Amino acid sequence: MPFNLTTGDLWPTAVALLCPAVALMALAPLSQLGNRSIVRWVNEETLQKLHRISAAWWLLVTAVALLLFSVASRELHDQHPAMALLAALLIGLLATLLVLLTRIDAQCRLLPDPLTGLLAATGLIAHGLGLPPQAVSLADGVAGCAAGYGLLWLIAAIFQKLKGRQTMGRGDFAMSAGLGAWLGWQSIALVWLIASLSGLAAAGLRYLCLRLVYQNDSTRNFQPGTFLKQQIAFGPALAFGGIITWIHLG
Repeated sequence: MPFNLTTGDLWPTAVALLCPAVALMALAPLSQLGNRSIVRWVNEETLQKLHRISAAWWLLVTAVALLLFSVASRELHDQHPAMALLAALLIGLLATLLVLLTRIDAQCRLLPDPLTGLLAATGLIAHGLGLPPQAVSLADGVAGCAAGYGLLWLIAAIFQKLKGRQTMGRGDFAMSAGLGAWLGWQSIALVWLIASLSGLAAAGLRYLCLRLVYQNDSTRNFQPGTFLKQQIAFGPALAFGGIITWIHLG
C-alpha cells in the first residue's frame, strides 16, 4: 500500500476497503435525503426513478471512492491510524455525494441543498483535521467555498445580463462552493475549466447522436435551435472536474 501504518500489514488494506464501504452504506440514505428535499419540484414518475438505484450507480460510487482514496493514501504515510480512518470516512462520503449529485442533476436538473451543503461541510471538516488534500488548509477551504459560490454566481449573472437567459442555477453555485471547500480557492478555476470543457464535449456528442437518430427517421425533423435552448445539467461536469482536480492535487 502507498502508506505504511504500524499496526500490522492488514491495516492499510482494511482502511482502504473502509472507504468504498462507507460510500456504499451512505448511498441509499443520502439519496433519500436528497430526494425528500426536491419532492415539490419533480413529478411522481421522476421521483420513482430517483428512488430506484441501479447496479451501475453502486459500481460507480465504489470505483470513485477507491480512486479518490488511492490518490489520498499517498498523503497518509506514517499518519496516526485514527487519521487514516477519518480520511476513509470523509472521502467515502465525498464519493457518494459526487455520484448522487451527478445522478440527480442528470435526471431532473436539480442539485439538492442538503447534499451540496454536506459536500462543503465535509471538506471543511477534513481540512480542519489536516486530512488530504493536505496542500489545502482550512483557510484555503473557506476561501474556496466563498469563491466557488460567489465568483460562479457573478459569471452566470453577467452572462444572463448579456444573453438574456439563465444558464446556471443556485444548485450549481452551491456544488461549486462544496468543491471549493474540498479543493481550495487555488484550484476552483481548474475545476470550472475541466467542467466547462467536459460539458461542451458531452453536449457536442449528444448533438451528433441526435442528428444521426433524426437522419435515420424521416418522420422527425431535427431543429438545432431547439437543441441549443435545452437546459444542460452542469452538476455531472462539476463532479468530473472535481475528481480530475483531486487527482492533480494528489
